[in-house]
Amino acid sequence: MTDEQSDELVKQFEGIIAEQGGELLKTDKWGRKKLAYEIQKYSEGYYTLFEMNAGPTLIAELERRFRNHDSVIKYLSIRMDEAEKAAGRTKQRIEREAKRKAQAGIKERSAEEVMG
Repeated sequence: MTDEQSDELVKQFEGIIAEQGGELLKTDKWGRKKLAYEIQKYSEGYYTLFEMNAGPTLIAELERRFRNHDSVIKYLSIRMDEAEKAAGRTKQRIEREAKRKAQAGIKERSAEEVMG
C-alpha cells in the first residue's frame, strides 16, 4: 500500500463516520511503522487513530467494514469514559495555560530589555 492509498482509505473511513452521524474529533496518522509481530505475512503497516463520538450502531458498522476491507489487517476499538475525556481536556488546558504564561514571560522580558 502506498501513502496515497492509505490517505484515500483514511478519507473513506472519515466519510463513513460523518455520513453515519458520528463526530470525528481527531484523526492521527502515524504513518508506516514496523508491526510488533508479523500479521498475515505483513511486517509493516500504516497506523491511524480515529478519535470520535459515536453510538454503538456506528461502531459496529465501522468494525464490520474494517473486517471486510482487504487493506485493514488489524483494528482495535476502545471506549473512552467521561473521566478519561475530562482528563484529556484538563491536560490540554494546562498545556495551553503553560504556553500562554511562557509567551507572556517572553513579552515581559522583551519590554524590560527595551526600557532597561
